[in-house]
Parts: sequence; C-alpha cells; structure tokens
Amino acid sequence: MKVGKWPLWFVLCTCVLWLTGCSSIVRNDTPTQIPQNGSEIYPIVMSIAPSGRELVTDDCSARIVINGEVHRMNRSGPREYVYNYKRGTGPHKASYYYELDYVEKQHGHARSKFERSKLYDLVIANRYAIGFESNRGIPGSQCTLIGRGFEEGDCVEIGSVRCRTTFNSQNSLSFTVPMLSASGKHHARLVSDNGDIGLGNFTIDPMNFCANLSRIDLASGEKQALVICTDFPAPEGGIAIDVTTTIPDSVIMRDIFIPAGARSATAVVRGGISGSGMLYLTAGGFEELRIPVEVIDANCRDDQKSESDCEFSDDNSLAM
Repeated sequence: MKVGKWPLWFVLCTCVLWLTGCSSIVRNDTPTQIPQNGSEIYPIVMSIAPSGRELVTDDCSARIVINGEVHRMNRSGPREYVYNYKRGTGPHKASYYYELDYVEKQHGHARSKFERSKLYDLVIANRYAIGFESNRGIPGSQCTLIGRGFEEGDCVEIGSVRCRTTFNSQNSLSFTVPMLSASGKHHARLVSDNGDIGLGNFTIDPMNFCANLSRIDLASGEKQALVICTDFPAPEGGIAIDVTTTIPDSVIMRDIFIPAGARSATAVVRGGISGSGMLYLTAGGFEELRIPVEVIDANCRDDQKSESDCEFSDDNSLAM
C-alpha cells in the first residue's frame, strides 16, 4: 500500500513542537576564560531558563560533573545555582557539564524530569593583560603595562613597531613610546613566544621641538648655529628631522639627526641668495616646527651702501 504525503501544515507544526520540546532549559552563565586568582577558587554558575514551561522551582536540584567528578551545586537565586571550583595543582583547563532534576507541570499534572547539558570548557588564564596605566603618551616617554604572567622577552608592539620593552616583574612591563605619527590611535599588542595578546588602542600625542632661534636673519655667505631640542632623550635609532624651506636657494643646510640618548643636535645654517620665507622641521611623532628666515645680500651689511643696493636680487649668488 502506498502512503500518501502528509500536509505541509502538519509537518511544520510537528517540527515546531519537536524543537520546543527539546529546547534546553539549562543555561551556562560561566565565561569560557576566567583570570587566575591567588585562592584558586572559581565560581561556576548555571541558571534555569523555563522557555515557556511551568516549573516547580522549589523541587529543582542541580549537579555539576567536572573532570569526571560529581558535585552538588548550591542555590544562589530563585533559578540560579553555583559551584565554587577549587583548582589544585592540575592543568589550567577543566571540562564540565550540568545535570538538573526538575518538576514540570503539564495540563495540571506534575512530572519529574531530568536534563543533562552539553559539555563546556573552563580555561583559567594565568597570563593576561589588564591594561596600560595610561593608554596615551608622546614619543620617547615611558609607559607601563599591567597584567599577569609576563616573562622575559615579552615585547609591546604599537602599530607595526616593536617598542623597547623592559621586564619589571610577572605583573609589569615598561616600554618606550615609539616615534610614530601622532595623527590618531594605533593598535597595540603584547608579542611573545607564548602567543600574542591584543591590548586595544594606544594614542600617540605629538611632541614639540624647541629651537634656540625664533627666527633666522642672515647675510649671503653668513653662517648661524641652529640648536634643536626635545623633551626626552631620543629613542634607539635616533630622531631624523627632515628640513625643508620655501626658499631653497636662500637657505643652505642639511637635515638634522638627534642620536639615540641625546636631547639635542646642532645644525649650521648658511645664507644663499637673498630671499624671505619659512624653514620647516618635521619628524614622525612631532609637531612641525616653523622658523621664519630672511637672507639679505652681504652688501647690505655695509653702511656705506645706499638703500637701493640692499634690495633683494635673484642674481646674487653665494661664494663657495
């Protein structure tokens, strides 16, 4: 005999009822990873979610089976249970599941039921980062990372640059903020042989140059010493300062370099042909320093010359 097809509505209703009846009422409220503490006691929390069912909560009892051992859970709320797991000298990971005896009312009748949850994993993290003491700084400044389980060789990385990092203790690392652009936030992480840990964002604030000259006045062929200073000693690799000007034929000087550990560097500025403009000094992580420059013809320094002889002329050249 050939069996006819079931109506579609009947099939759908049957599926809905089957899914509803099989939905779990056990909810795990324990995070997968818990930071390690000195007492080595870790609460594992489970709650009951009726999901539309009528339960007699006073008749519920819960157990936890952790690493193969059965333990009774204590009621900590109307529908919440807790077990304080004490870790011994074993591994930093445990597997567990819940068992729940409960009473459900259906059509006026009370029925005793049993449910077993799926298997869960608990990881006790003995290595983690709590965060920076301050999540911003200027290039060259010292900052501290607080956490647990740090080791020699751990390194803080900001952006794509590994910082000069000092191991203070298992709970503290200090590092030097690298010479990076101060245009925004940079992703930070802890890099080690034991795996990387994300540290969120770190903001690099701009640092300022200072100079011994607020403006430069030169005659053609004349030289002046320009001293550039920073607030902190230059980090490993030094600070390369790019020098540009709006009057390249009037200002003759090289780029400036502050060596590692130094706070200043001196550059020689030589006057070229007469002109007036700006000198720009830039480096990663620093605010641009602008210095007005005016170069006059050397003859203007001679009081015997007339005022017309002191006018700027593009035909003037520097005698080398």
